[in-house]
This record gives sequence, C-alpha cells and structure tokens, in this order.
Amino acid sequence: MLALSALPAGAKTHVAGPWALCIDNNGATTILHNYDTIAPGSVAQWGVDNDRRSFSSLKNISSKESALSDKFGKGKLVTLSGEKDGVKVTQYFYMYPERDYLLTDFTVSDRNGTALNYMAPIWTATPFDAFDRAGNSTVFIPFDNDAWVRYRITPFGEEAPESYEVSAMLNADTRRGIILGSVEHDTWKTGIKNHTSGSNRVDSLAVYGGAWSNLTRDIRPHGKVKGKSVKSPKVMVGVFDDWRDGMETFGDLCSIQAPKIAARGARPFGWNSWGKLQTKITYDKAMEVSDFFAKNLQPNGYANADGTVYIGLDAFWDFGFKPEEHKKFVEHCRANGQKAGIYYCPFTDWGKDPEATVGEMPQYKFKDLYLMAGDNILEFDGAYALDPTHPATKARIARQMKEFIDWGYEYVKIDFMAHGTYESDRHFNPDVTTGIQAYNEGMAFIDSVADGKLWINLSIAPVLPGNFAHSRRIGCDAWADINNTEYTLNSLTYGWWLDHVYHNNDADHIVLENVTDGENRARVTSSALTGVYLLGDDMSLEGDEATKQRIIRNVTNNDINEMARRCHSFRPIEPGEGDRAANAFVAEDGDNIYVAVFNFSDQPMTNTIPLRRIGLSEGQDYTTTELWSHDNMNLHGKLSAQVPSKDVKVYRIKR
Repeated sequence: MLALSALPAGAKTHVAGPWALCIDNNGATTILHNYDTIAPGSVAQWGVDNDRRSFSSLKNISSKESALSDKFGKGKLVTLSGEKDGVKVTQYFYMYPERDYLLTDFTVSDRNGTALNYMAPIWTATPFDAFDRAGNSTVFIPFDNDAWVRYRITPFGEEAPESYEVSAMLNADTRRGIILGSVEHDTWKTGIKNHTSGSNRVDSLAVYGGAWSNLTRDIRPHGKVKGKSVKSPKVMVGVFDDWRDGMETFGDLCSIQAPKIAARGARPFGWNSWGKLQTKITYDKAMEVSDFFAKNLQPNGYANADGTVYIGLDAFWDFGFKPEEHKKFVEHCRANGQKAGIYYCPFTDWGKDPEATVGEMPQYKFKDLYLMAGDNILEFDGAYALDPTHPATKARIARQMKEFIDWGYEYVKIDFMAHGTYESDRHFNPDVTTGIQAYNEGMAFIDSVADGKLWINLSIAPVLPGNFAHSRRIGCDAWADINNTEYTLNSLTYGWWLDHVYHNNDADHIVLENVTDGENRARVTSSALTGVYLLGDDMSLEGDEATKQRIIRNVTNNDINEMARRCHSFRPIEPGEGDRAANAFVAEDGDNIYVAVFNFSDQPMTNTIPLRRIGLSEGQDYTTTELWSHDNMNLHGKLSAQVPSKDVKVYRIKR
C-alpha cells in the first residue's frame, strides 16, 4: 500500500474510480488501484536492443486528461508527453472507472523517422509489495505450444521465466491477481518479466514489445518497427479479486481489439488420423473409420451439439489418397452424417531443397521464400520457415486451400504456424519488419482464401493472435497414458481462458490403446473439459478390436458428452505447482456445476474441496452424480473425491 501523501512532492494525480495515476516531474508514473500500488515509478522505455531511453531523458514533460469513450469502455484519457532534440514521446493511459483494468501505450515520433525494436509501456525498478500476505506466485505463458513446452507457476522469491503476451501475479489463497499483458498482436511479440524477493515483494517489472528468445524460436533480435511515429503494444494492467476472472477478461479484450473469426457451428467432435494411423493413413482406412463412427458411436451419443462429427486426415494424406478419391471420401462422410477434415502446413518447407522450383510460381525457387538470419535459413522441427508475405508462399496456400474447398472439405488443421512468426532479416513485403507482422499478413491471406468455408484449427501455433482461426490446440501432441493427460491439463490449467479468444480450445486427439481403463477415462475427460473433442485410435477394419471396444465403452457416455457439448473450457480450482497441472477443474452450466478431479499418481487419492472454492455455500446441502460410475451422493460443506490411481472422477452438482 502507498498513501498518496507519500508520493514525491509535485506529483500530479489523475483519478478515475478505483484507479489513480501519480506522475512526477520526470514522467515516472505510479499506478494505484484502491490505493494499492501496482507499478511504482513506471517509466516508458524505448530503443534498439540494449540502447534504450526513457521519459527521464526528456524535457517539457506534462500530463493532461480528457474524456474517453472507446471500444473497451468509458472513462478518462490521461496523456503524458515529453520531447527533446526533435523527438516527441506521448504515453496514453486509458482509465475506466467501472473496469478492473486500465490500458496504456505510447508513441515515439521523429520527423526524420525512427526505428525501434524495444518499447516498454510499463517499466519499473522501484520495489513494491504486490500482496498483503505470503503465498504469491507468477504465471508463465509460453509464446507457442511447440516442443512440449509447459506453462509454469513460480513462487515469489524464485526466478520466474519471462512470460509471453500475458502473465499473472496471484495469491493462491485469496485468488487476488494482477494481470499484465498486451491486447494487441499485430506488430510486437510482448514479454512480461518480473523479479521478486521474499514472500510478496516485486523488485522490478517490465511489460515490453520486442521479446525474442529460444522460446519464441528466434535466433536474431526482434525486428525493428519503422516510421515517423512508432507505437508500442497496448498493454492491460488489471487487478481482480479472482485471477481467473482476470485472465478471461484479458482474453475478452483481445477479442474486442481483434474480433473472432465468424463462427462455423458447434465445437467439433470427431477423429484425427495422427493419433495412431499417422503415416499409414489411406483412402480405404479413412472410409472404414467413417463407417465405424456411423455404426458404433454416432447412434450412441457421440456427436457435437449440431449432431455431427468431423473425420479428419492429418499429415501424409497426400501419400494415401489419389486426387480423385477426395471427393468420394467427402461424400461418404456426408452420407454418414459427418464432415470431412484435412491437414496443411502453409509456412514450412519439408523438402528443404533451396534450388527446387515453386510449382505455383516457377519464376521462384524455394530459397527465395526462406526466412533468413544472416546466412542461416530459419529452421525448427526439421522444416525450413517460409516468408508469409512472399507471393509464391501465398500462391502455394491459395492453390491448396482452394483445392480443399473444391474437394468439399469443411475443416482444416493447419500446423507449424509459429514458423511464420520467426524474426528474419527481411520479408518480401518491405513494409513488414517483424515476425508478428508477417504472421498477420499470412493468416489474413489464409482467411481470405478460406472465405468462411472451412473450420480453421491451429495446431502448433503462437498463443496469439487468435482472430484468424476457430480453434487452437492448447498443447503439443498428446497420447494415451496419464502423463500425456497431465501434460494436456497443464496447458488447460493456465490456458483455459484462450477460448475467450478462439471459439474453442483443442486438447489434441484422444488415444486409448495399451493403457488402463482409468487412464482412458482421464484422457477422454481431459478432452471433454478442454474443447475440440477428437479421437485418434485406428478404427479401420485392421484396427485392434479390444481398442475399439474401449472406444465404444468410453466415448458413448452421454453424461460426459453432454457436458462437453454444453460447457466452455473448465477453469482450474486451484493452481498447480511448478510446471505440473492442477488436479481439479470446474465449469458452470445453468443449474449445474461440473467438477473434474484427476489423480496422476500411482496411488489412490482423496481430494477434499471446500464448496466455497467452487462457488457454492458451505451451509447448504447439494446432490451430485459422478458421471463415470453414475453414483449419487449428498454434499455438505465439502466435496471429498476418492480417485483411484491414474483415474478421474467427474461430478455434476445441482445448485
């Protein structure tokens, strides 16, 4: 806490509802919420690499306020400005008295032009107490979902990794949270970094555009943004009684800034060939899988809210299908009450032959399309990265996407999308100087070619932006055993809110073969809690018969399927520890509250959850049904979930 009287003499104060800005003569701004300090003495910083300047280097610093009404709310606009040697810097604070957040960004203007690759709207090295008690942590959000990266929570006093696009500082007991992140994702990669000490002290804090590291898959610095006026990312600073509300609000603001792509129906249920068939996918096997669904699953309740399922081909379909077989497959799926899906990698070259001619535009060779850093072709996952702004890259995309539409496919999984975000020495479009600018241009082109005819599902992809796709896989590849379920749920623990950005999250294909029944239940449940709900085993005629019986037994549970049809992504009840998943999740649907409790261990577990932690009164009686066993029980004060090893219990509680 910091009383206004303790601020530097001469500080100018601007107040809007619970928010206050106290700006000193050097442009250092202390942000307060209900008199609690959120960022003391913050000064905007800008520069190139490590050569940086801040407001303290300027002259004629002043602030003023005016009325504000924009797409985020109504309130007060505070404009802070300073200048020196022909350079003018203007920072804007968008204060909303009825919101739990404010926004800020700034511009650097120079009549001779400027080029910057670092812009921090929030930067402070003045220590402050973020919370009034111990038990505080910082959440790490990865830039993408490649290479099995994990979300993480780090206790105060330990070194937290830099987070990307958004982060939370939270108290696990009270759930109070401070949310910091960029709501704009058209130009910058945003980093959020804090240093903490003790149990509640934040020693420094930065939210900046210009992040790059091995976790953004970059080998060169962030590209420079150029112009006579260069703008930082717009950053949200939020204070919430429940950090989970704060993360969802952040997602909502991202969708206000860049609205979601038009909807294409209910969240998909279905199948994807990469789960088991992988490189062995063929026309005949895909047809047989379609028939298995039509005979065994759809009549028994496995279908989405629109009454359909998606039968999806993954990589290597081009080896298993003849061109003339695609339309036959699509029509067969439609006759079975299904929609057909397919797979594509728009920003990668797997052939890795620089001298190969681009078939769609023979005047170019593939080396003309590569993203480069010095003499290095940018490469990750065994594929070269292609420039999303290059006309030959776009020609390849246009031909393939139009072919998908002509064949009749209604769903496309597009993969290795983060390749299009890599920082490169150059792009074909000279106006594009950053990886995120290039990615936005490429995604906008994909969207224009799809023309609303395809459900677009991102696989490996950056967390944000999210306005060019209907869904995004929340983690990397996941398979059958309990460790894969836990990995998926680690992503749900800190990334559930992304279905406020996309229409749905995607838990990846469900594989049931060669593990226990409990692990099957846990894996199915993890997908039902998350979003897109796809199976992955081999259900062709040559597929394992015992596995097929597992599938029928586990995915025709109509209580689980109805929960999946009705609910958005489940929230964690409590955070996990380190890079491990939470083990209990909650969602609401009308008069029902659903609680899923997982046991990732080799031993039976009892998890006791006070009802107040799931929004119910501890003084009232409730009835609940466990959806796998269908056992009924009464609750008072708490839910005691007794979960066998490597298993799950799912409760539907009537209010």
